[in-house]
Amino acid sequence: MRILHLSTLYPPHLVGGAERSVALLAEQQVKLGHHVGAACLTPNGASRSERNGVSVYRMAHHNDFWMEEWPQHSQGERERAKFKQQFNFAIERSFGEVLDAFQPDILNTHSLVDVSTRTWLAAYRRGVPIVHTLRDYDLVCAASSMFRESGPCAHRHLKCRALTFTKGLDQRCVSAVTAVGKEVLRRHLELGFFHHVPEALRQVIWNTAEIEGVDPDYVRPQRPEGPFVFGYLGRISPEKGVETLLKACRLLPPEGWRLVVGGSAPGSMDAIRALAEGLPVSFSGFVEPKAFFEQVDVLVTPSLWAEPLGRTVLEAYRVGVPVLGSATGGIAELIDDPDWLSPAGDVPALAKRMAGVLDRGRKSLPAPGRFERVVSATGRQVVANRFLKIYRATLGKTARGLAIPARPERVRELTAGGSPPQ
Repeated sequence: MRILHLSTLYPPHLVGGAERSVALLAEQQVKLGHHVGAACLTPNGASRSERNGVSVYRMAHHNDFWMEEWPQHSQGERERAKFKQQFNFAIERSFGEVLDAFQPDILNTHSLVDVSTRTWLAAYRRGVPIVHTLRDYDLVCAASSMFRESGPCAHRHLKCRALTFTKGLDQRCVSAVTAVGKEVLRRHLELGFFHHVPEALRQVIWNTAEIEGVDPDYVRPQRPEGPFVFGYLGRISPEKGVETLLKACRLLPPEGWRLVVGGSAPGSMDAIRALAEGLPVSFSGFVEPKAFFEQVDVLVTPSLWAEPLGRTVLEAYRVGVPVLGSATGGIAELIDDPDWLSPAGDVPALAKRMAGVLDRGRKSLPAPGRFERVVSATGRQVVANRFLKIYRATLGKTARGLAIPARPERVRELTAGGSPPQ
């Protein structure tokens, strides 16, 4: 099968977890014998290269400014740029050239932050069926998070409707939809997206999350005696709830524990450091996940927004570290244990959970086998095979259930039982 992925970024250019997940999926599909391509944006000129067997097409973004330059612009400039993205005909043409060059049997699109959904139109007009994977809220929210300074969004605000309105039209080109979590799929359906997609072609498929140096035979070193160590790993920004965590730490006993915070902030850290003043809290900045998880007893994920999944939860479970998280979004879906969840933003509730963990001590922490439900479902091959299954169910269909006009013999070949990958 010829599979083309489209996402905002692709390694080695990394900003978040989406591009890592896309690369892991694409590379595993190569290992399974398929021809795989990946298209993405670049701040530089268009180029084509090979990366771990994947044909990578980097396209000039054709936006007002590059995505990592957004903080340098005013709110008005950002909103004008976001509105104009909806009519980015240049990226539609560029992606059409990629489609013509690669000739995919199926297109799997992912996070489209800063990528116009006119790329869907390019594929639809060529008869290429589209599977879209929901990894964020970019289709319905200008900030991609359904979160404001005042807290999580209970509805879709007028500004977001204006800055994303063409996406509600273009989504009709999609033939099948997957989501990294139940909540992100539910919210899109609630807001009127993907109702035309048959229920059988709406599926939740968790991400693969791998950690360098952690193989199936890995055994986490035994933790030494000493203070109990809580950990936070990820972006240090308001929606991630780090302030909630630090405020909860002030309600803990003064001794017998410490907190290690790994990650960086998009802006100043002054307010966060002020909240941590006088507490046994250290800031590690960027740290390799394996080294980080080997020094903590429990990971805390205090997110305020409904994270679609929660990559750090997957990584922690893979190393055998239990997670105390917010009872919202994909984090709650992965943890699935009320004793290890607390209401998002509830400082006393989080402090109570953390104090309970301290009282029980290291010896009472769950064994790694408790996380097998998640670990086994997020293995590379398991995830890749689930995507291949939905691809095959989608072949030969456009969003309106019409036969694909291009290469009908190719559709018959790929949907026939036992056909070799092409």
